[in-house]
Amino acid sequence: MRRALGARGFGALCVSTLLYATLTACGGSATVEGDKATVTPTTTTATSTTATAATSATTTTPRASGGAAVPPGDGDRPAREVETVPDQATGYSPAEEAFLEQLRENGLNIEGVEDQLTATGFSVCSNDMITRDAVAGQLVEQRRTDMDPAALGQLLTDTARANLC
Repeated sequence: MRRALGARGFGALCVSTLLYATLTACGGSATVEGDKATVTPTTTTATSTTATAATSATTTTPRASGGAAVPPGDGDRPAREVETVPDQATGYSPAEEAFLEQLRENGLNIEGVEDQLTATGFSVCSNDMITRDAVAGQLVEQRRTDMDPAALGQLLTDTARANLC
């Protein structure tokens, strides 16, 4: 095939094929005639621009499946600056808080892995010791405790059964 097309023709064929594959994957189509390529996009987006004295924002008008515009308030809203940080709730039940606190009191650094630890605690309640052992090993490797994996696994089991199960 390379001899029939020549080096220049083969290169053009490769570029054309890649261009077509790329544009097709992105939702467009391409037509190649000779050394010229024509690209025809198949997606359209309606946009509107709102300018204020301080800033300018461009928003996209959402479209329903039938092509009709989605009513205001149902689509995306422009970003706005946050003046104050809202109060952060822990999101953990009192039983989960007690579970985590007991682990912390026993020398485990739980900072940032609270969700994984509570999930591990609930897996212990389901008698899933494989997950418990894997998590205990990871926590020891991450140097979150001075315990060995077996001792940490037992601590996770005892703490989970006392607080979560």
